[in-house]
Amino acid sequence: MIHVYELCVPALLILIEAEFGAGDFGMGRIVTLYGLLFGLGALPAGYLVDRIGSKRLLLVCLWGGALSMLGMALSPSLFWFAACAAAMGLSLSIYHPAGTALITHSMPNSGKVFALHGMAGNIGVSCASVLAGSLGALFGWRWAIGLLAIAGALLGMRALTLPSPSLQEIKNQRGGGRWLHLALLLTAAVFMGMVYRGVTTFLPKFFAVTYTDNASLGTALGGAMTTIALLVGLVGMYTAGKLADSGLRPPLVFLMGALFQIPFLLAIGFFGGVALLPLAMGLAFFHFFTQPVGNQMVAEFTPPRLRGLGYGLYFFMAFGAGSFGASIGGWVSEHDSLAYSFAAMAGIALPAVIAITVLVMMKAPRAESAGAVRQ
Repeated sequence: MIHVYELCVPALLILIEAEFGAGDFGMGRIVTLYGLLFGLGALPAGYLVDRIGSKRLLLVCLWGGALSMLGMALSPSLFWFAACAAAMGLSLSIYHPAGTALITHSMPNSGKVFALHGMAGNIGVSCASVLAGSLGALFGWRWAIGLLAIAGALLGMRALTLPSPSLQEIKNQRGGGRWLHLALLLTAAVFMGMVYRGVTTFLPKFFAVTYTDNASLGTALGGAMTTIALLVGLVGMYTAGKLADSGLRPPLVFLMGALFQIPFLLAIGFFGGVALLPLAMGLAFFHFFTQPVGNQMVAEFTPPRLRGLGYGLYFFMAFGAGSFGASIGGWVSEHDSLAYSFAAMAGIALPAVIAITVLVMMKAPRAESAGAVRQ
């Protein structure tokens, strides 16, 4: 649900732009705004997770996000739409430090666990486009966002019964911190986050304008094609988790995903057209390859008592600093072409490859911080 909320605006981009008279750069800045808050809010959220626990914060996340989405649906102007989108990003920022920390405190630290969690998130990432795009084509973008707000509020009701270990149980877990390893991972997270935000913001529109000139049809078609492409990320996550559990070091698995997505970004930028769907599928496979092992490494590099803060830092880098990928992509689109914005993402991915290469060359740490409270 968090990722459906996060990506519903790109799926409805054509319809929202038509009503408010905004361009790609303007909408890219709005996506950057709520994406930035999506990351910035992770820092205080992570701090609070270590002090009051995950459950209360997850309730604030779900109900705050639903209320913000309702405000977006009722917005009378682009200014109010941007303000409610910002509130939505701030609400959603709570999930990753709270939810991921809860998983590490309650489950074994394995590639399979993080792959399953990431696959659930990827279903949201993938289905956001076809779900929001189809609802927008049928009922308009306001009803699409409003109906999603209701679904989030209902999920918040379900979260009231979520089990959670006590803070004392968490403090009794063993494990230390490896801060240089974490710093390199955070560096890679910034640039991978930019690629994620740039691609997911403009891929639905790129599909739409490639295959049709009709705005409503393009919204639905762009959403459906983006969903098909991003669902391949499920296979990438599962494969990465299996490789990590088979003995391959998580930094090496992360490096494979970061490096192998670059040719697909370049190919989309220069050879899109009829080959766009298979190229986007290959990109999704390797981009989401990095997700489960990235989360796994945060658990390995941070002590249990600071796990929430560790995830807060990680997702601040990935979603906060990474949010500028939308503005960069929008600027390239308006000054050159939408296709070349994807080629620009290939250059942005290079620093992540360098940082993870250094991490791979460092001595492998022992996963002492994996001890979890069994529920």
